[in-house]
Order: sequence, then structure tokens, then C-alpha cells
Amino acid sequence: MELNKSMHTFTVRKIEAVEGVQKFLQLEINGRGQLDAFEESLRGSTYEREFAVMLTYMEYVANNGSLPQTRFRDITPAKDPVKEYEFKSKHLRIYACRYPGGKLIILGGKKNDQKKDITRFRSLKKQYLQTIITK
Repeated sequence: MELNKSMHTFTVRKIEAVEGVQKFLQLEINGRGQLDAFEESLRGSTYEREFAVMLTYMEYVANNGSLPQTRFRDITPAKDPVKEYEFKSKHLRIYACRYPGGKLIILGGKKNDQKKDITRFRSLKKQYLQTIITK
């Protein structure tokens, strides 16, 4: 019997496009990688190049580089023990949390949907962490 109340199956998978000292993984929900899904949603749009730049930011952080807060920032709410991060470009946002040895990408979105996306990101993070605890 599945213990996950959300009825989602969560797994994680390495992001092949990001190489570095830190591991960068993406959350998969029911077998669908969330970073992959975000990238697919941008295909054929003016945001494809911007997404490629975001991958460059992730690789820089994966190699322990420091980016300005305009590109990468801590968005962890007070008293939350699991660090949250936001990768930023002009129009795009990618949301991640701390993961042993690196970062876990949970969600991508557009700047216009930022508030709604952060709410969804935190909900997915919570659901995922609950599945780890119950295993």
C-alpha cells in the first residue's frame, strides 16, 4: 500500500547537463522530471536561450562558484531546516532545495508566476520530504 497521501510517486535523477563538485538532481513526479518538463514547456519560445543560461548558473554553483543574489539566492523561510534556493534570470526562475552533496531542483517557472510557483515549490518539497521520512 502506498503511504504517500498525495498519490504521487517521487524519485530523483541526476541532471546530466550539470557537472560539478556538488550533485544536481531533479525531482521526478510519477516518472516525469520537473526540470525536463519545464525545459519542454519552453521549446520553441524566446526563453530557450535563457534556460540554457540557467543551466550555466547551476553548473557554476555545482562547482562551488558564488553568484550574485540577482542570479541565485537563498529563499528559505525562517526556522525551516531545509534550505531553499532560487536561480533567477530575466524571465525565468528555478527552485531548488539543499540535498545531501548538492541541490535538488524541484520546480521551474516564469517570473510572472513567481508567487504561485513558490507556493507550489514548497508544497512539493514538503510532500517529497514526507515520503522520505515515511520510508
